[in-house]
Amino acid sequence: MPLLDELMANAWPPIVVELRHGWRFRWALGVTRRANSVLAVGSDGNLAELVSEAEAFYGSLGAPTLIQVTTASASPNLVPCLEERGYRPTARTFVERAVTDDVLDRTRAGSYEIETTEAPTDEWFETYWSVESTRGRADADIRVCRDALLAPALPTVFGVARRGSEVLGVGQLVIERGWAGVQCMATSPVHRRQGVASAVLHTLAEEALRRGAGHMYLAVMASNIAGLGLYERSGFASVHEYSYFISHVE
Repeated sequence: MPLLDELMANAWPPIVVELRHGWRFRWALGVTRRANSVLAVGSDGNLAELVSEAEAFYGSLGAPTLIQVTTASASPNLVPCLEERGYRPTARTFVERAVTDDVLDRTRAGSYEIETTEAPTDEWFETYWSVESTRGRADADIRVCRDALLAPALPTVFGVARRGSEVLGVGQLVIERGWAGVQCMATSPVHRRQGVASAVLHTLAEEALRRGAGHMYLAVMASNIAGLGLYERSGFASVHEYSYFISHVE
């Protein structure tokens, strides 16, 4: 579904975005792939020229050229074009959707206390960052993440699962056009496989329904076996996929 690619891009806003023949050139000081890559949406121009423009754009920023190619939105000729230029795919990811009522039926809050806010509290962010920082994030990335990526100009809900004073897991919901996007799901390592993520997802589904979103979507990496299992049990199913193409993979 091309719509989901657009909604997902809107839910994770970069600092800079430029439109070139429908492609989104995105930049957020290198923090996360999604916010620092081209979203290649079709093309009414020459693909080789667009790729060259992308290389010039990211080259001027001292960054590698990363192109997000989705099976729903990209030109079918793009992958051969990129491969001819030495690009290779990385970070294969599934885009999944679900009916919100189904997610609500298939998940449970359990014994956890779930709180929601419209902005990330310090507790929410500390829990999220404690997990995200293990993926190679630097302290300098904190401001970009909190002030830009986590602050779309859309209705947003932040969920926290706690037991007493201890925060166990978090998640974010972004609402647009009757869809609720789930992102930033993170559970403290010592509390995984205990239903924490399911509890957060249950509350986010409640919030989605309350805000008129009858459908939900999310992205999950193909290598995230635990996440794939959780989302399948919760009613999500894959509708398409994407990879990031990079010219030189270390």
